[in-house]
Order: sequence, then structure tokens, then C-alpha cells
Amino acid sequence: MDSKFTNPDILERFEELLRDGNLLYQDTVSHNLVVRDPVAFTQWATSCLNLFDRLSSSTNRFVTEFEYYGRITGGGAKSHINIGTALGVLKSAKEEYIRGMAIDYHLSVSASVFSGLLDEAKYLLSKNYLRAATVLAGAALEEGLKTRARMIATIEIPDNATLIPIIHKLKSDEAGVLTEFEATKLEAIGKLRNDAAHGGEFDYHKKDVEEMILEVKKTLARVLGSR
Repeated sequence: MDSKFTNPDILERFEELLRDGNLLYQDTVSHNLVVRDPVAFTQWATSCLNLFDRLSSSTNRFVTEFEYYGRITGGGAKSHINIGTALGVLKSAKEEYIRGMAIDYHLSVSASVFSGLLDEAKYLLSKNYLRAATVLAGAALEEGLKTRARMIATIEIPDNATLIPIIHKLKSDEAGVLTEFEATKLEAIGKLRNDAAHGGEFDYHKKDVEEMILEVKKTLARVLGSR
């Protein structure tokens, strides 16, 4: 099975905040733990907490620990803090996220299931069962997007919802999960899946199906890797 689904945007943000946190830490260490730029520190700490909020409720531990270790003591020109302890919480959150232990349990399980379906689709493709591979990958995409949509309290997804209406829901301003460009690519995948499923002419090549499976994998990695 492929590795855990993670959102590349969240991983990139982790890296940015770790970099910024290290710079703040080095500055305070060289000045007896004095916070010389409380504005920069407050911005960094707030961004860290916002990132934690993007993960599941199970990550409340990160918020609690970060707020505890990220306290500034003193005041005025002599505000002190050991940023290294707060930075340790951020590093822990990143590692837990990569291991799949810091995202919503339901989404985590779904990601594992859909990863397995895509592995099966790739196997069928390797045996030149193009239609079967396409149908299976399309089903993984539809169910994965449906799972993601149902995590959004403000939109309703009927049990019998099909791929295209789900895509439209997820690209709406209300949801904001998919961009217009992403939605257009996924609608093309939906057409490819429908052509394979309906038993008519299937004028596609192995390369087309291979690219489809890759795009489905990338999409599910992004939408199931965040709450």
C-alpha cells in the first residue's frame, strides 16, 4: 500500500513555520532568551496554532502543549521565553501528521481504503485491463470526494450523489476545497470513468489511464490529508 495521504500544502506550511521558529529560537538563545521582536513571535505562534486547528480534534494536545510552552514571561523590553520548547511541539505535530496520527480518524481510515483501491487499479492496469482499472480509480475518486464533502457541515451530500455534483459542491465558495482548475480536471476524469463503465467505445490508451490514476491519487492525498 502507498504511504499515508498527506496534504502537501500543510507539509509545506509545517516546514515554513519550523524554519521561522528556528530563526526566532536562535535569536533568543543568543540574547539570554529575551524576545527582541514580540510581534514576530506572536505572528509565528498564532500561525502555529492556526495550523494545529487545520488538523483533527485529536490534535488538541498540540494546542495545549504549545500554549503552555509558548508562554512569554516578564514584560516590556525584557520579555523572556524558551522558544525551543514550543518548537519541539511543532516538530512533534509534523511527525505525527506524516505518520497519519494527527488527522481526523474517519478521513485517515478512508485514505487507507482509497489507497488500497488505487493499488488495485494500478495492478489491473499493469495487466492491461484498462476499463476495469479506470472504473475502479473513478470509484475511489467519487467515494473519496464524497467522504471529504460530508466532513463539511454547511453542505449536504445525498447518498446517491454522483461525481460531477460532488465536484461542484467542493468547488463552491461555501466549501472552497477544489479550485476551478482542479474541478475541470476531475470532471474530465469523470467522463473517462463513465466511458469505461458504460460498455461503449473506449478510445483511450494505457498512458491515459495511468495519468488518471496518478491524478486521482494526488487529489485524494490533498483533500483527505486535511480536515
